[in-house]
Amino acid sequence: MQPVPETQNVVISNTEQWMMYSKRENRQYQIYIAKPKQPEPPSGYPIIYVLDGNAFFQTFEEAVRIQAVRSEKTGIVPAIIVGIGYQIKESFSSTYRFYDFTPPASSLILPPKPDGKPWPVTGGANHFLEFIQEELKPELTKYFPIDTKRQTLFGHSLGGLFALHVLFTNIHAFQTYFISSPSIWWNNQSVLEKESNFINELNKIDSEIGVFLTVGSLEKDHMVQDVNALSDRLYKMRHSRLRFSFREAEGENHGSVVPTVLSRALRFIFHP
Repeated sequence: MQPVPETQNVVISNTEQWMMYSKRENRQYQIYIAKPKQPEPPSGYPIIYVLDGNAFFQTFEEAVRIQAVRSEKTGIVPAIIVGIGYQIKESFSSTYRFYDFTPPASSLILPPKPDGKPWPVTGGANHFLEFIQEELKPELTKYFPIDTKRQTLFGHSLGGLFALHVLFTNIHAFQTYFISSPSIWWNNQSVLEKESNFINELNKIDSEIGVFLTVGSLEKDHMVQDVNALSDRLYKMRHSRLRFSFREAEGENHGSVVPTVLSRALRFIFHP
């Protein structure tokens, strides 16, 4: 009989995991953090906040860690990666993200849920942003040297909806937004009601806002159409304070689009 191989848990170096409670919502979040091995720049490290951290933290951590070794070749610099997730075994929360990622609304217009079950409680996006801004960010700055002028928010699907909501309503929260396959359809596209507010805020700021928008060509027709229409409007703005890039990933679906475009998005994020 062959001996049973010895097993050990895999540990990713320079990473740690926090448990944090939201004071506002009394909800626990699982926070994943990766710090670069390279010495910190004088201004601190850039930072990327990754929503659905259970699913995407390791993807971002690995992509940045490997490519930042040769920044002069890849355009990717050492950065802190922060995944915001939940105490779940699955990659995505079936309930929490519906609350955290969806904007508040006086009334909801939603199609039947695909599985036939009722929709979870929704509308907590502003409270979730408050947690990030007033609880998570200050706690991180206690322990890590962060360049607060180089903060990025990533969100996919409902997370992309949240990122779009933040962009349109709290433009100063982050300097760069990586928005993947946003659920613009949510509540009869109500997130677009704040688009004009975003344009007005651009006219008031002195610094640049970067937006990298993407969708897979094989995603549902309405999602591809919604994202392309938004892209057309943002391109046509040609605003001096908006650095914008759009990528429709040919042959990619809702599950494959993020890893496919990630390196291109990172080069956009870390562009000087």
